[in-house]
Amino acid sequence: MRRLLLVPVLAVALSACSAAASDTDGEVFVAGPMSPMAAKDPDAVPVVVDTDLAPDDLAALALLVRAPGVRVVGVTVPRTGELDCRGTGLLSDFFDALEVDAPPVACGTTARGDDGVAFPPDWGAGAMTMSGLPRDVAPGHLEPVRTPAAELIARLARRHDDLRIVALAPLTEVAAVLRDHPAAYARLDGVITMAGSVDSASHADGVAEWNAGADPVPFAQVLAGPVPVTVVPDDPVPPGAPEGLAGPVVGGLGRVSGFESPRYWDLATAGTFVDGSVATVEPGTWEVDTTTDRGRLRRTGDGQVRVVTALDAARLDEVYRSIFG
Repeated sequence: MRRLLLVPVLAVALSACSAAASDTDGEVFVAGPMSPMAAKDPDAVPVVVDTDLAPDDLAALALLVRAPGVRVVGVTVPRTGELDCRGTGLLSDFFDALEVDAPPVACGTTARGDDGVAFPPDWGAGAMTMSGLPRDVAPGHLEPVRTPAAELIARLARRHDDLRIVALAPLTEVAAVLRDHPAAYARLDGVITMAGSVDSASHADGVAEWNAGADPVPFAQVLAGPVPVTVVPDDPVPPGAPEGLAGPVVGGLGRVSGFESPRYWDLATAGTFVDGSVATVEPGTWEVDTTTDRGRLRRTGDGQVRVVTALDAARLDEVYRSIFG
């Protein structure tokens, strides 16, 4: 889910050369490079991160890039999210700030289905200009691969026996792999997605949760598919900024003058992927409302889709601190 209201875009240039803002203790927004990453585990899990580049997506991507047990082998950006591949300059500055090489980045080519509701346009503009990411004075440049997003995922699934997808955006491209490359999709070891809502109030007319509401039919298709799926819905994500999201680069994500992300949905999803013990889950067969209250989840019987019903905020903070330092 994304925030409901984005304040007007600020005419403020965020420069990597300037000191980041800070809280009253000076602990959260710290200028300078991050601490060195821990060495990757030899058996680190290969992951594709499907993201629409919102500030909490960037926090989640930073966690996955730095997690010793995770190896990010690709990033895909669907057309249907808050910000599409026009935001690759963000990714260039992001990987430069983390001081790591960018994996292949692929753009989505699949259009939104007729049942989807487009994100408000000013949200994408806000994600680009008010991410809280230290930006270079000259816009960064990252050239996406020519391979479309769904095709890149399929190729990586054929290459890696245990590939997993961490989906932080509408599931448009993930469902395209299921539809267009079924054999490759079946090789996936699992999908975890931030999408949907069980009991939370709807966030807009006809939208229970935005990642699902932006393209609800692909969400339903992925849940009904042959690969194990874990869903982190809106409901259990703790409110406010996590205490463990602190330090250089990451401390300012989603926190700039005039705006603060009300929740870090995607970071919580990445934290759940890194350490599943933070989550309480309810397995079952889950139905998705695709037309009226898009993204509303309802359990209809026994099954293997795991929906997170509770998150331990304190343990999530421990995960964030262990990786961000």
